[in-house]
Amino acid sequence: MSGPRTSRHRLAAAITVALAVTVGTLSAAPAAVATTTAGTEAAPGATAEQGPLTMPAGAQVVGSGPSGFLATHLEGTTRVYTWTRHEDGVQTRLPGSRYAASPGTDIVVRIEGTTYTYVDMSTGAEVAAFDTATFGGAYSLFHHTGTTLVAATYVNNHREVHLFSRDGQGRLVDRKLTGVPDDAAYMRFDTGARSGTGAPDTLLVLYGTRPDRVEKYRVALVDVATAAVVETYDAPGTRSTSASAVSSTHAVWTEWPSSGGLALAVTRRGSTETERLPLGKAYSSSSVKLMGDWVVYGTLGGGTSTLSTPLHKLTARSLKTGETVELLDHASTVTQSADGSLMVTAGTVAQGEGIYRIAPDETGRPAASLRVTTGVPTVLTVKGETAPPSGVVDLDRNGGSLKTSWTFNRHNATVRLVIRHTETGRQWDSLAQAPRTADKPFDITWDGTFNGTGAGLPAHNGDYTWTMTAQPANGIGPDVVRSGAFTVARAVRPHDFNDNGSPDLLIRSRQGLLNAFDGKHVLNTAETNVFQPHALGSGWGVYDEILTPGNAAGTPYPDLLGRDRTGVLWLYQGTGKGFSTRARIGGGWQIYNKLAAGSDVTGDGRTDLLATDTAGVMWLYKGTGSTSTPYANRVRVGAGWNIYDRVTATGNLAGAPAGDLVARDKAGVLWTYLGKGDGTFDTRTRVSGGWSRFDTLVAAGDTDGDGRNDLVAYDRDTDSVTSVILYRGTGSWKAPFASGSSLYNYPLHNMDPSGIALGGYGETVH
Repeated sequence: MSGPRTSRHRLAAAITVALAVTVGTLSAAPAAVATTTAGTEAAPGATAEQGPLTMPAGAQVVGSGPSGFLATHLEGTTRVYTWTRHEDGVQTRLPGSRYAASPGTDIVVRIEGTTYTYVDMSTGAEVAAFDTATFGGAYSLFHHTGTTLVAATYVNNHREVHLFSRDGQGRLVDRKLTGVPDDAAYMRFDTGARSGTGAPDTLLVLYGTRPDRVEKYRVALVDVATAAVVETYDAPGTRSTSASAVSSTHAVWTEWPSSGGLALAVTRRGSTETERLPLGKAYSSSSVKLMGDWVVYGTLGGGTSTLSTPLHKLTARSLKTGETVELLDHASTVTQSADGSLMVTAGTVAQGEGIYRIAPDETGRPAASLRVTTGVPTVLTVKGETAPPSGVVDLDRNGGSLKTSWTFNRHNATVRLVIRHTETGRQWDSLAQAPRTADKPFDITWDGTFNGTGAGLPAHNGDYTWTMTAQPANGIGPDVVRSGAFTVARAVRPHDFNDNGSPDLLIRSRQGLLNAFDGKHVLNTAETNVFQPHALGSGWGVYDEILTPGNAAGTPYPDLLGRDRTGVLWLYQGTGKGFSTRARIGGGWQIYNKLAAGSDVTGDGRTDLLATDTAGVMWLYKGTGSTSTPYANRVRVGAGWNIYDRVTATGNLAGAPAGDLVARDKAGVLWTYLGKGDGTFDTRTRVSGGWSRFDTLVAAGDTDGDGRNDLVAYDRDTDSVTSVILYRGTGSWKAPFASGSSLYNYPLHNMDPSGIALGGYGETVH
């Protein structure tokens, strides 16, 4: 077979130059970074005086030998490999773009296409080179052990594993692996631990066969010198994500039992008995290494995992006593050094991300010490945030919503925002937002409503607290918590009796209970499943007429007018949460058979009261804004209003100078009267017919937030969950309402446990 494509002398010269041109000693870590020293001598990865070295974020150890270690990191999209000397921390940037390690040695393998060049970094000398294209078959690489290349090809539809090396004269030596079945499917190779005991190089191979179509898995111990299997062990549940290790006394590997989770299998070499220890739930590849009488195990990739498991922790277990020691909070690569110690790309909550060394401490137990820091914290931290403001939030100006955003140093977090109304305890909960892709923020928008208890209700004005909780999805480190407070302030709306900026639908039951149902809650959903009426008290059955005049006087909140059965008119001033004690306006109001309130027909910014007597004359009571005398003396508007059986003040429907009216004649035709601003109205405009079936026409205001006033119609005699119909405002004086939308609102009609639902209780709707 021919030699490698690149000459041995040219490659050796290139490596020698690379070793001579170093990038200098790595800088010492900040003094604030604490380290743990294993013993008194300088350990691999740092000098005794220097403390932890520094490397770029994302640096990973690839292999470790007696004189140094191989690491890699990204610079933009370019992968860079470096060799760092243990003695003084001097770093050499290696030429080329791809390298592998020969575990436990100073040998690095430079990969150029099908050519593999083995270089001893302690001397800079090329010690072997292979071009698999010259091997006489299509070979796939499996492993490097010492200066031996382990590769496989297919012969007669069976996979053959070969160990390639060079003899003393540089000639290629090809040894076929013997001792495994011809139909073995090779899954994984691991190298045995090298130690100062002079134990021969060994190799573990995990493979599976299917005799009689029954899967069977084995672990085979291979002597590298002879390329022969010297021991085998049954390994049920072994798979490609299993790991294995061997020492002069033991062989260990991980299994995935059919019951789920991960198990550790330990056998003494030469024995036929295997001890199996269930480890628990695992979601990724595992790692297992032997350090004397200890086995070190864990799952890899915990730092970026979106699942939590105790197996993210790299843990050591004594083969003698069963004692366990937690070493690192997570690990991504684990390599074994020549002295049996481990170099691990990992992180801890206390010291952050970097490369750690695991070696026996003064008690003989394995202990981890930080050798290289990348300056990246392992704990979840906030990189940027747009939190709720600390002052007043005008949800009207913000489109009814509040936008927040957080970014973190890690994407594997679940984030939850809870906004709570201080007075009522009602809240909005974003629920846990799933982990994002890297560098994508957690954008959370509060839509200005409550969920949970009070689901769908627009949030009240007033004081709020908020709490953002970010939990590491991998379970590593503490939660990140941010909190604050703000005040919601919306403009007061007519027909809004619970101070949340949304007009309400008032329902009085046969028992005299008055309740406000939020318009956005019950008029703009297909079906409302949770009732949250705002109770306005009992005793309202004494009134034969209840009116919603908007803000008639005094406080900025909408008020109520009630006419009792003796003809006395009473004013209830709104407080935002209910009403003050009623105040008497005056008697004699029984002469009117139709009352309408809530439109500013005079154009002075105050709502007025219109009353029609039995003779059909309409009278205007101009609003004054005075608490003691909310209306001026009456002024005659005109006659002929006795042709109508229902008159409703709608506010401004179509942009005219003042508030408007709708009136239904006795034939069921609905007409609009646009206010001119002087207390009179333009010529009426026909809307449509067919309105006679409705018992009540309610000018509820803008129920859907589009800036136009709407009309709610209620048919008491229709025993149906669609007896409430919403006519949305259009803004057009010629056709002020869109087609009616029947609200299939079963709970609103039938299911309220307090007896205040619409169905069958003789209610009135306002």
